Amino acid sequence: MISNVNIVYKLPKPSLKVSLGRCTSLPLFIGTLLLYLIANFCRFFTRTVEKICKFSRMVFMQQAEYIGIDVGGGSLRASLVTKKGTILAENKLATEPSWDNQAFCEALAQLVEPLTKTKNNYQAIGIGTPGPIDIDKGEIVASGNLANLKHTPLVSFLTQQFSVPVSFNNDANCAALGEYHFGSGKNCPNLVVLTLGTGLGCGWVQEGELYNGWKGNGMEIGHTTVQLNGEECSCGQRGCAEAYFSASGFLRRMKKETGRKLDSAEKFFQLVRQNDEIAQEIFSEGLEALAALVRNLSHSINPEKIILVGGLTASADLILPYLKKRQQEIIFPVLAKRLELQIGGKVAGTLGAAALCFSKSKK
Repeated sequence: MISNVNIVYKLPKPSLKVSLGRCTSLPLFIGTLLLYLIANFCRFFTRTVEKICKFSRMVFMQQAEYIGIDVGGGSLRASLVTKKGTILAENKLATEPSWDNQAFCEALAQLVEPLTKTKNNYQAIGIGTPGPIDIDKGEIVASGNLANLKHTPLVSFLTQQFSVPVSFNNDANCAALGEYHFGSGKNCPNLVVLTLGTGLGCGWVQEGELYNGWKGNGMEIGHTTVQLNGEECSCGQRGCAEAYFSASGFLRRMKKETGRKLDSAEKFFQLVRQNDEIAQEIFSEGLEALAALVRNLSHSINPEKIILVGGLTASADLILPYLKKRQQEIIFPVLAKRLELQIGGKVAGTLGAAALCFSKSKK
């Protein structure tokens, strides 16, 4: 039989070739062909299984659910969401100024518990709070709205309470992630989000990664100086951007200039629209401070988009046209041309918090 002739073929495993040729009555070239087909089938089968597993993981991740918590000045909000940004269930609690660490953590548990009963597929919890924070220790260092919170260990508490991974960050960083994944800045390579509300916050997402800075306190752009020896800020310093363009800044300056205590930013903007001379002057100075802030950001980190979000964007018609005008006047032309300024979509803060669970970040 030709099967006993010592003929060499190039095969992945020659020893198997020899064994096949000697132990069967098949001609060697047929045995070689069978071995070749078997080897290729095994490779094809392995690759197919790997692709199926990869696809299954992708489908699972898309179907996985997360709980996002947004800690605001007057309320706590939580949502059960999908990775695509669909909100499946929500819950809300009013905050109490008297809360200490224990009461605050117990309120978080009360907020989240009903959402865990809705479905059992939630994979992790993300939470965003105002700073200063320490994401390494998982603590709120201090809170302007809840004065009794000091080094609040919310990450360890939630992890122990619900037995899932917990991600934690600054609320402005969460807003940036929300816009990057679900809003007007979706997949933008270099995105800055400015939060215009009680204060002035900022988050930066570059190439899909959130910039944290030290312990989550990076991009505190609202407390950079736009006017030397300027207006007093809530942080205790003078000349901060937040002192000029924020709800707290507008109301503080109105009281200083007129003695009138307005109870909301809406009342301030009503006066602006009614051509109140002092309100218009304060607002004009605020707009110029915001324009300077946009210029500083554009010249330092070259964002492709700067998106404005928050309660004050309800008056976007008074804000955006001026900023776009100044964009062309005070920013280097090569940078002004590529920069897109716009108002963000109505992305819930809880979505950005949930996005912490599946987003990359860097210091």
